[in-house]
Amino acid sequence: MWDFSFAIPSLLILGILLFNYFMLQRLPIKINKSFVILLFTETVVITSDIVGSWACEEYASLPRFVVFSTNMVFFIAFAFRGFIFFRFTCETLGLDPSENKFRTFLCQLPLIFCEVIVLSTPWTNAIFYVGTTGYKRGYLYHSITYTFIFYVGLGLFAVLNYKQNLKRLRQKYGVIIYHLMLVLGLIFRQLMPQFLLMDTFCIMGILTINLCFMNPDFYIERRTRLFNTAGLQEFLDEKSTQKYTQIFGFVINHYLEDVEIYSTKQMDAGINLIGAYLRRSFPHLLHFYYRSGRFILIAKDNVDVDDVIATIEGRFKKPWISNNVELYLDVSFAKILCDWNRYDTESVISVLANALVIANSSTNELINIDDDMFQATHETTKIKAVLENAIKTNSVEVFLQPIVDAQTLKLVGAESLARIRDEKGNIIPPGKFISLAEKNGRINQLGEQVFEKTCRFVKSNDLKSIGMKWVNVNISTAQFMKKDLAKSFEILLNKYNVSPDSIHLEITEVAIIDESLMKDQINEIQKRGFAFSLDDYGTGYSNVSRLKHYPFTNVKLDMSLVWDHCKKPDIILPMLVKTLKGSGYTITAEGIETIEMAKAMAEIGCDYLQGWYFSPPIPMNDFINKYKSSS
Repeated sequence: MWDFSFAIPSLLILGILLFNYFMLQRLPIKINKSFVILLFTETVVITSDIVGSWACEEYASLPRFVVFSTNMVFFIAFAFRGFIFFRFTCETLGLDPSENKFRTFLCQLPLIFCEVIVLSTPWTNAIFYVGTTGYKRGYLYHSITYTFIFYVGLGLFAVLNYKQNLKRLRQKYGVIIYHLMLVLGLIFRQLMPQFLLMDTFCIMGILTINLCFMNPDFYIERRTRLFNTAGLQEFLDEKSTQKYTQIFGFVINHYLEDVEIYSTKQMDAGINLIGAYLRRSFPHLLHFYYRSGRFILIAKDNVDVDDVIATIEGRFKKPWISNNVELYLDVSFAKILCDWNRYDTESVISVLANALVIANSSTNELINIDDDMFQATHETTKIKAVLENAIKTNSVEVFLQPIVDAQTLKLVGAESLARIRDEKGNIIPPGKFISLAEKNGRINQLGEQVFEKTCRFVKSNDLKSIGMKWVNVNISTAQFMKKDLAKSFEILLNKYNVSPDSIHLEITEVAIIDESLMKDQINEIQKRGFAFSLDDYGTGYSNVSRLKHYPFTNVKLDMSLVWDHCKKPDIILPMLVKTLKGSGYTITAEGIETIEMAKAMAEIGCDYLQGWYFSPPIPMNDFINKYKSSS
C-alpha cells in the first residue's frame, strides 16, 4: 500500500508554480524554457506516480493495459526528470552540451538506454510486471534509479568544475541545495518507498530553483516594469539561438535637465508611463530600460522597425500626463544595421549606449550603427583591458617632454606624461585611455603611479646637472576629489626624500568648476610646499581676475591659442600674456612645432616653451641620456 499524503500536496504546489510562471513577465531564454519543461515533467511524474500506484493497488479490478501504461508513463518521466535537472544545471552554468554532438550523445546515452528498457517492459518484465498477486519489481527495476543518480552526479560534477560561471552567491548556494534535495529524495525513496517522498524532495529542489534562479524580479526594472540591464545581458548572451534579430533604442534627450525641471518624482512617473505604453503598444517586442532615460527594444526579423520608431516618435510629440502635470519630452533613436550576433554582449551594449549618447547630442534623430562603430567599441574594450592590466601590474610608463627657456632654448624642466602599451608593445595614445580612466574610476591609481615614478626619477637623477629645475605632474579633476590627496603626496615625497620644489602640479583650466572645493584642496596641497601651474589656459572659463583666487605660479597657454596667433598674429594674445605677467605669473606656451613659432612666443613675452619642435614625450631613460650628452 502506498501513502499519497505527501504526493498530493506536492502536486498542488506544482500547480501554483506553473500558474505563477505563466502569469509573470519572463525572458525567452534557455534557462526559463528548461524550468518550464522541468515543471511539466515533474507534474507528469507526480500525477503518474499517484495514478500508477493506485492502479497497482486496484490491479485486480482494472484492465492490464491500464496498470502497465500508467506505470510506464511514470518510469519514463522519472528517468527523464533526472536528465532535465541536469540540463537545467548546465543552463545555470552557461554550458551548452549541444555544441559537441558526440558529447551530447554520451550525455543522453544513459537516458536512451533506460527508456528502451522501460518501453520493452510489457514483453521483458525488466522494470516491473503484474502477476497473480499484483505489482512486482523486475530484474532491472533499479536501472531507473541508477539513471537518475547518474544525472545528479553529472550535475554535481559540472557544478564543482564550473562553479566560477555562477555570477551570484545565491546561485552558488541554490545549485548545491537543489542537488542536495535530489540526493535526499533518492535516499528516502530507498528507505521509505511506500510514502512517495522523493516527489516531495524534488518539489523542494524546484522551489529552491524558483527562489534562486527564476524570480522574474531579478530582471525587472522597478519603475517601468520593463526588463533591466541584467535581463538585457542575460538575453544577449544567448544570441545564437534567438529568433529576435533586430535591436534598436531611444533616449530621452537631456534627461538630467528634464529631471531638474520636472523633479525626480515626476520624471519617475513619466518613465513609468513610457514603460506601460511600450508594453501595451508593442507586446510582440522585448523591452529593456537601460537607466538614465534610455530604452532598448529587440524585435523578431518580421517586425518593421522603422514603423515602430515612427510610432514611438509620434507618441512623444504629445505630452505624457502624470498627476495632472504634463511632461514634454524629446527622444532620439539608434538602430543596429549590421549582424550584431558576431559581437559579444559587452560590445553590443556598449555600442548601443554610445550611439544613444551620440543621438542625444546630435541633430540627427536616428543613429545607424554599423560594423565600424562596433570595431571602434571593440578597440575601446581592448584599451580598457590594457589599462586595467597596466594599473594592476604597476606598469604604467612615464614619458617626459622637455620645457625650455624661451630666450635661450635651454632645458629648464619637463612634463611627466602617462603612457601604456598594448599586447604588441605599441604605445596607446593618451587621448584614447585617459578619458577611459576617468570614466571607470581608474584615474586616481593612474595618477598615483605617475606621481610616484616621477618622485623616483627625481630621486635617482641629478636634475641640476642637466639644467632642470622641476618636473610637472598633471593632476586630474577626479584626483582633486580625494580628501587625502595632499597627505598621499606628502607620504610619497617622504618615501623618496624628494623636495616639493622639484615637482610642480598642473591643473587643467576645465577642472576649475567647483571653486570652493578646488581652492581648499589647492591651499591644502600648497602647505606641503608644492607650486601649481594652470594647464590648457584658454579652453575653459577662467579669466585673469578669477585666477587671482588661486596660488598659481605659472600659466600654460593652450596650443590652440598659440597656433591661432602664429597663423594670424594680432594683439589679443600679446595683451593676454602681458596682463598675466603683470599679475605675477610666468607663462608657458604649448604646442611649439617650428623655430618660427618659438621666436614668436618669445617675442610676446612667454617665459617657457614646450612642443614637438624640441622633443616629443620620450621615456625617462632616453630623456636623461639625451640631455646628459647635450649638457
